[in-house]
Amino acid sequence: MPRSEKQKGKLFRLMEILMRETDDTHGLSMPEIITALSEYGISAERKSIYDDIITLGELGIDVITLPTRPPKYSLSSRSFDMAELKILADAVASSKFVTAEKSREIIDKLRHFAGKHRAGELSRQVYVEDRIKTMNDAVPENIELLHKAINENKKITFRYFDYGINKQRVYRHDGALYVTSPVSLVRNDENYYLVAYDEREGTNKNFRIDKMADINLSEEKRSKESTLDRFNPAAYSNKVFGMYGGREELVTLECRERLSGVIVDRFGIEHTFIKSDFGFRVSLRVMLSPNFYAWVLGFGKDMRIIAPEAVKNELLTRLSEIKEIYENE
Repeated sequence: MPRSEKQKGKLFRLMEILMRETDDTHGLSMPEIITALSEYGISAERKSIYDDIITLGELGIDVITLPTRPPKYSLSSRSFDMAELKILADAVASSKFVTAEKSREIIDKLRHFAGKHRAGELSRQVYVEDRIKTMNDAVPENIELLHKAINENKKITFRYFDYGINKQRVYRHDGALYVTSPVSLVRNDENYYLVAYDEREGTNKNFRIDKMADINLSEEKRSKESTLDRFNPAAYSNKVFGMYGGREELVTLECRERLSGVIVDRFGIEHTFIKSDFGFRVSLRVMLSPNFYAWVLGFGKDMRIIAPEAVKNELLTRLSEIKEIYENE
């Protein structure tokens, strides 16, 4: 191996060793660094390692000298601190769209950023077991394919399934292929969804990515309707409930004052509250769906729909249907 290539390899291995073996309170002495490099077949002298430490600093990778005897060296600049690693690991562990096995695999990779002395903290504080997880191990590949379709402006085909009473896949429409124009990927309620434009119905539809199978890119370009406006995933998530699609409607709600925080948490602070004898009124754009009506009903006597009349009547119809099944039990 030419000397320049060997030197590059030594610099990388030195950084790797310091990242793995050191942290704020644990360092390596110069003899320990030389021994660790020799395990990679790299021979090094003290002076060359001092030069490498200076080079790492010039590259923005700071190595500090700990106040020990003999002096020990530690990597002070890391891609993530422990608080950030714990946030990332917990997000992976709690994501329903990632299998338990894949979650553990990703968390193991994150542990390398912590160094061996603190890596165990991620395992002790982040639990994967007993969480509700998808059984579809193709989700990461599905996500990559869907991003590719959007970037290359192509339609996709796929099959969509639910789980039957025997907990096996039951494909919708007898396994027929869906053909849609992907718009965006949205995370909602710990699940990952594809928002796609359906030309036949002229509207966006939502599909849980862990329930999509046999995804393929089509040679056909996406519908213009899927690319005309800049899609805002956050604004879209505020309108939908449980990612159930439906007709968008401007709905006026009347709520007790104690629910002001609920409205702010769900829809943001930009909506106007108008005081009333009941509490306050607020007008919101929402997607009408069973989950929206269930959300309103969940607040009991503290929330009611004021307008439009058709939406209020729809809620009353649903209440009558629920009452009927209990009376006929």
